[in-house]
Amino acid sequence: MKKLIVLAIIMAVMVLVAALVHAQAPANDLKPTFISPTPGLYVNGWPAFTVSYPKEWVEQPPARPGVVFSAGVSRSDLRSNSFYIAATSFPYPLEDWAKLLMPYWVQLFTDVKILSDKPSLLKDGTPAREAEVACVDKDGRTSNVFLLLTMESATIVFIRLNSDKGPIGEDLKKIAYSLTFQPDREEPVQVPPDVRAFLDMYCVDIVRHDVKAIMEHLSDRFLQSGANKAWQEQYYRNDPASPVQRGVISFEATVTVFEPHGDKAYIDGFFVSKAKGDANAWKTPMAYRQIINEHGEWKWLGSQK
Repeated sequence: MKKLIVLAIIMAVMVLVAALVHAQAPANDLKPTFISPTPGLYVNGWPAFTVSYPKEWVEQPPARPGVVFSAGVSRSDLRSNSFYIAATSFPYPLEDWAKLLMPYWVQLFTDVKILSDKPSLLKDGTPAREAEVACVDKDGRTSNVFLLLTMESATIVFIRLNSDKGPIGEDLKKIAYSLTFQPDREEPVQVPPDVRAFLDMYCVDIVRHDVKAIMEHLSDRFLQSGANKAWQEQYYRNDPASPVQRGVISFEATVTVFEPHGDKAYIDGFFVSKAKGDANAWKTPMAYRQIINEHGEWKWLGSQK
């Protein structure tokens, strides 16, 4: 009888400890990877989500604008067992994912074949789309690519897994399906008045469609996933998905992450915009991640570290 009582007490203590550990590390205490990296876990700002990957994999430079994180078996090998995560505007249904990716792939590969393309679900029931593609590069090397895509408003979040070992295995697919949204980390936060004024003026110039004024809000040191200030100017002037080319009539900023570091600050959140003729508002990520105070004025610095 005494043994049973002791066992019951031990089990109760274990349950209590587990509860305390969980309580000490709530999801909304997670800091985005850009601020505080954790090997084997990518933490996004907005949309708020996490992705788990092998701890021994190393972070790689972003492959292109829109890519928020990339990692693989080595820093230099982008073909063998690697992945990247992207979040970008995409005003189409999930099944039209090729409209986003094919224009980019046909520049890199001589042959692109879609091996599979079907609807899917994340582990929390969020609708998703998965596809596998075989690509032959200009040197005749074949890679298989696995895609998992889902939507947050007009923002598409997708994970791309690469392998030169043939069809993508279940071990790699587990990385993609570890994608977990955490809406409890998306509550708005307050920012200093001068930062709020900077964001508001940036939004005003977006609505005015004044590209010259918009560029004044970017530092000359701006760099976003390899794209500099000049590239960003061409985005505003020429890209159909840019708020200027969409002809937005409203553009507002909501901040969900803000952490100052001297004359710089990490900032994340989303913009809510609406264009003339749009039935619905767009909700898209801030994406630039950092601002810098230059001579008393806040400016976008980009995702550079």
